[in-house]
Amino acid sequence: MVRVNPEAYAGAKHALAHVLRVERHASLLVLTDEDASTVGWTFYEAARELGLAPCLTIMPPTGEGDGEPPALAAASLAGCDVFVVATSLRSKSMSHTRARRAACAAGARGVTLPGMNEELLSRPAVRADYEAIAAATEALASRLNGTKRVRVRTPAGTDVTFDVEGGVWFAERGLCDIAGGFGNLPGGEVSLAPASADGVLVVDASISVVGKVSTPLTLELAHGRLMGASGEGAEALLSFLRRFGPEAMNVAEIGIGMNPAARISGHVLEDEKVLGTVHVGFGDNSNMGGVPAGTVVSADVHIDGVVAAPVTMEADGVSVDPRTFFCLTE
Repeated sequence: MVRVNPEAYAGAKHALAHVLRVERHASLLVLTDEDASTVGWTFYEAARELGLAPCLTIMPPTGEGDGEPPALAAASLAGCDVFVVATSLRSKSMSHTRARRAACAAGARGVTLPGMNEELLSRPAVRADYEAIAAATEALASRLNGTKRVRVRTPAGTDVTFDVEGGVWFAERGLCDIAGGFGNLPGGEVSLAPASADGVLVVDASISVVGKVSTPLTLELAHGRLMGASGEGAEALLSFLRRFGPEAMNVAEIGIGMNPAARISGHVLEDEKVLGTVHVGFGDNSNMGGVPAGTVVSADVHIDGVVAAPVTMEADGVSVDPRTFFCLTE
């Protein structure tokens, strides 16, 4: 047995029992890379205590490029009932891979944990009230479906208008108990791949690859593309994205945080779930679903920049406050 962090162990056990709700007869795959293998072992040991019979697979970090797992791992994903994929920062998020999409199409369900470590797995956001989060995310997605324009503004200077006409808002419920479903852990967001976006985005919480930003990063968006950036780390960010070609500059996602237990920690996986925040993704949108016709962009990268609360959001000119949707569940 590998020695595991007790708080991380509690987080893994909670996820298996209350987020994934894995039944004893279900086949469970824990897939991890070498750098995140401690997290993989934590889920394995928690599953064993719950009376499950998990299979643990450790692969090399997938690195840059298409980020697809080895063929044998991909086949295991497609052949299991439930999966937990914990990967390090040296792997592309498994959320945005053909292997994950094929597994869900085959009926598997599970969670992807890009950049996961023991500290993050130990945080309260992992053990949030996902029954309440599921109801709230579904209600917000329902409210936003049919909207044509969403405008996001913050006191820090963000002012972006997203063309969302024809898109379908995805409720990342936190719970992952339906065949073919998937989400992150921590979970809880509502998102969509916009047809276009224009304005100024001030990232003042965190951004993938960099982590927590020490000073705000200002991004210029026009016609659905990242056109420029200024502030500390701007050139490093642009240089990173350019390695993946022009598709990496695509505005791939607008996401709304819906997890009341999440806090800004520098881990984008948690920061983008903080209730009242908004995050914008760049690069690939082909694995998101609900993408408006003619706007699918395939890229070998997907990163997110998180805008801290307070955020003012308008849907077709009408104010929408994500926090109020939790009143519907109380």
